[in-house]
Amino acid sequence: METIIKNYSLLKGIIHKELYDNGNIKSFILDKKNELPTNYGTLIPQYDSSYERRKYIDSVSFYKSGKLKSIYLQNQTTINTPIGKLPSELITFYENGALKRVFPLNGKLGGYWSEQDEYSLAEDTSFNLKVGSFNKKIINVYFYNSGNLKSITFWPKNTPIIDTPIGKAEVRIGLSLYENGCLKSFEPNKPLLLQTPIGKITAYDSNASGINGDLNSVNFYECGDLKSLVTSSDKVTITSVDGKKTVYEPGLRLSIIDNKSLEVIPLNITFYDNKVQFNNSKKDEYDITASTFTIEHLSFKQSSPCTNCSK
Repeated sequence: METIIKNYSLLKGIIHKELYDNGNIKSFILDKKNELPTNYGTLIPQYDSSYERRKYIDSVSFYKSGKLKSIYLQNQTTINTPIGKLPSELITFYENGALKRVFPLNGKLGGYWSEQDEYSLAEDTSFNLKVGSFNKKIINVYFYNSGNLKSITFWPKNTPIIDTPIGKAEVRIGLSLYENGCLKSFEPNKPLLLQTPIGKITAYDSNASGINGDLNSVNFYECGDLKSLVTSSDKVTITSVDGKKTVYEPGLRLSIIDNKSLEVIPLNITFYDNKVQFNNSKKDEYDITASTFTIEHLSFKQSSPCTNCSK
């Protein structure tokens, strides 16, 4: 058995550890109970992974400096956060000790414990934000170093309706906020027709991963202007002043899940400085005032077996 002193406590029962190249501990797994005093209360890292939904992962991890990075808790513990009390099973921190992410649940999904089993344990969390108030089951919340809310990731079937610069919208997967609380991005729950600087385009990502709510299909500048969107259904034809036509549209590819069915490759469109850019490529950038744009809605026969996977 090994013991080690760190900033937070005397840690006992280390059965596996990883080190940084400077010799400081990167992470370890415990098999003994330890109590870690933190700014968010006394926390007990996982030391018993024998339960069917418990992951065999690092109990505690550190930054290279030795500062606490994450704790996987033995039991769900309610902690104080900048948005109120939250139940937590996994907590990550910034290097200065501020909360980074809070996961109310962090169970192992597999043959003996399904996503539905995990979902049944999730509780509603209340939010009162600039974008609206709602109670939904969440996978995690992400904070800025300042403590302001940065993003929310929702469980599937939890689709709040929020206020956006383009009106009310139903959200799936997640949303992100600027540090002042204004909406930065969200994932539409269904195809959403938006007025853009080049015409009306349907925003929707048929392949949105659902991993987190940090990056989403519809993005805004802090002032509320539309910054970018992802479309899985619309074709844009650009006609230059000399009559040259260029076409951008979503594509199709074999599914990475079963290599037999088809899935859409969405088209990314960004707006800035009176310009439009496609698929984040500078070579596919056009002056909006120097071209005309025609939008056409396509009908793809997508047959992917997973169009709203999560976690």
